[in-house]
Amino acid sequence: MRSVIITGADRGLGFSLSKEYLARGYKVFAGKFIEEYTLLEDLREKDPNLHIVNLDVNSRESIEAARDYVAAETGGSLDMLISNAALMMRVSCSLYEPPMDLEQVWNSFSVNALGPARMVHYFLPLLAQSDMRRLCFVSSEVSCVNLMKTSRSGGFPYPMSKSAMNMCVRLMHNQLYAQGYTFRLYHPGWMKKVEPDGTRSEHGAYDPDFTAEHAAKYFETPLRDEQRLVLYDFLSQEWPY
Repeated sequence: MRSVIITGADRGLGFSLSKEYLARGYKVFAGKFIEEYTLLEDLREKDPNLHIVNLDVNSRESIEAARDYVAAETGGSLDMLISNAALMMRVSCSLYEPPMDLEQVWNSFSVNALGPARMVHYFLPLLAQSDMRRLCFVSSEVSCVNLMKTSRSGGFPYPMSKSAMNMCVRLMHNQLYAQGYTFRLYHPGWMKKVEPDGTRSEHGAYDPDFTAEHAAKYFETPLRDEQRLVLYDFLSQEWPY
């Protein structure tokens, strides 16, 4: 049975990806961070192949504990890692209204840019035992430097941290592709927010279940040119980054 760990699986795309991979016959390790969401617990009652893992990608200790749990449940291997967790909160970060909240900017970088690197670092020994070795990263259109030239928004933390994540993935690809690791970089589109009871907000263009179905297929299917790192979106369109 194939195995996958998904960070930020409490709600939204991460939760929908958990459902999608369960349906595809995977053993799913779903990273949980937000206590008030119990969607994963409800899902686990329906499928024993779902394993809920307390996981904070900003904490080395949390990641190490998650790795040890996955190793114990799989016999020491992992086929796929999906880095989905992100900090998206709006913070005071304006050039015109000091002081800039640079501590919150750093928090965004630590979760959004360094979190994926921490996950890969600590899970490499498990991934090395798999013949799949698939590393997947959820990015965003706001990570594209060239496309931000018309924006006047002062929301620095999220776009900057996602651009940094793209560079991190590029550098990991440079190091790991030759060792048999393959990579996916993905822009999921503007999704509807999922509330604690599972309902969707009115804002957003796409249901996370729709995006997850496309993402799961893209993450799982081998590409003709795995050596080329590409940012694709939910419509299979390539984006600059």
